[in-house]
Amino acid sequence: MYKENFLERLEKKHKWVGVTLFLDLIDGLSLTLSYLFSKTVTMRYPDKEKWVPYPRFRGHHFLRKHDDGDTRCVACELCAKICPCYCIKVVPYEDDKGNRRPLVYDVNTARCLFCGLCEDACPVEAIALGQFFEFSRYESGHLKVGRDELMKMPGKTEKGGSIVKAHLLTGDGVKIEAKEREGYNWWKFVRRR
Repeated sequence: MYKENFLERLEKKHKWVGVTLFLDLIDGLSLTLSYLFSKTVTMRYPDKEKWVPYPRFRGHHFLRKHDDGDTRCVACELCAKICPCYCIKVVPYEDDKGNRRPLVYDVNTARCLFCGLCEDACPVEAIALGQFFEFSRYESGHLKVGRDELMKMPGKTEKGGSIVKAHLLTGDGVKIEAKEREGYNWWKFVRRR
């Protein structure tokens, strides 16, 4: 108690020194100048560089497949039931072998929260949230994705968080093509005080 009061009185007594000599201003300007002469952290996306997401990143949905190319989904509809925003629609059917499969598996990514509850609820680990994050559209109706498109989506990354060289393709549609799998870690260029 006495020590706290002493420190408060000392700060009040010597506060005029900091105000007179603009120590706070000098401290802020020195930080700004140190960033001015340090290496930049700016990523040149999408013209030169692209970020590879971490494995735990929750991007666009994808359906996992068996080795024979058939979907793992058994159309149990647990993902649709647990979804808090009701963006998943599953219609089951039985194929020739008597296996239950999804006839319709639609995900409305315009409504999706990307919470990951659907992948947690799936008993056969058929649906997951992958690495693809560049799927913006001008109309929300184009954000509804079907079963076949979900099976073509890229899966999760094994190692991510790096920046790789890339370039922008604007032929038929805008697409970013990454050239390498290994890149540099951008986090090491961020200065810490």
